[in-house]
Amino acid sequence: MDLDLAHVRAFVTAADRLHFGRAAKDLSLSQQALSARISRLEGGLGVKLFVRGARGVRLTTAGRHFLDPARRLLLAGDQAVASTRSGAGPLRMNVWGSLLFPSPTIRALAGGESGPRLEVGVCRDLPDAVAALRDDAIDVALGRVSAGADTASLARRLIRLDAMAVIVNIEHPLAGHARLTPRDLRGTPLWLPAPLESLDFLRQFVERFGLEGRFGGVDLGPYHIPWLLREEPHQAAVVPAHLESFGEPFLRLIPLVDPTPLYGSSLLWSPSQRHPEFDALLRRVDTAIRQRAWLRYDRHRHWLPQTEQADVEALAL
Repeated sequence: MDLDLAHVRAFVTAADRLHFGRAAKDLSLSQQALSARISRLEGGLGVKLFVRGARGVRLTTAGRHFLDPARRLLLAGDQAVASTRSGAGPLRMNVWGSLLFPSPTIRALAGGESGPRLEVGVCRDLPDAVAALRDDAIDVALGRVSAGADTASLARRLIRLDAMAVIVNIEHPLAGHARLTPRDLRGTPLWLPAPLESLDFLRQFVERFGLEGRFGGVDLGPYHIPWLLREEPHQAAVVPAHLESFGEPFLRLIPLVDPTPLYGSSLLWSPSQRHPEFDALLRRVDTAIRQRAWLRYDRHRHWLPQTEQADVEALAL
């Protein structure tokens, strides 16, 4: 039989997810359409590839045998498409988000000889990134997807959860603590890089723990924090725990615990994305998740905003 690669891709995605609803979402299909593609593939092969039961979806013996050749078939198809774009430039990526500090993520994804070639730019916010993807001005976007964001027609994948910490001047009353809970920040104004209503993560964090956010009136970006806390030592800021205090001796970076807030970063792309470097990017993501525990989550120790909570539940972390 002649294999339809769309049917094979539906099978591989469902085999990876072992959940037809999540696989359909990854492919921007309805669950009915996904099931129909897999049924047509099973009909052509003359075997059942999946068994659906009370405990979920699992591969049959035939499905397990077919999976690796199916992956190789998709790779060959993608390489055939890529060969027609031999002159394609680097994968165009835009990042957004004042709290993202994307450099460690990008270094992990693009470093080394086997990493994808990336051309990285910055966009103002998530709607700008979505517009650039739909206009084919970029190939992929990286940042935090806020609650209620309009990302219809785009594929999305949560790839990283970063623990957040609080940064203070060494003169701040909280500077002597080895750890702080979010509730310990009550009474301390938290610096905001933009008006609170436009900062979904910090808005939910402030509202959840009864804190005070303060926007200075001009968005000078997160790298303004050292200058701000030097001049206004009574304030604090919430930043990724990996920042190491910007290297400034007058600043203290203090872990947040009980619970630790987690900031999510996701990739967005068009489901029809076939840039020659895109598969290399996804392989790097898989490696980082596995080796660097980018998606470590413990519901007893961590706090997640609405979007991350939904994504984590979908991934069954």
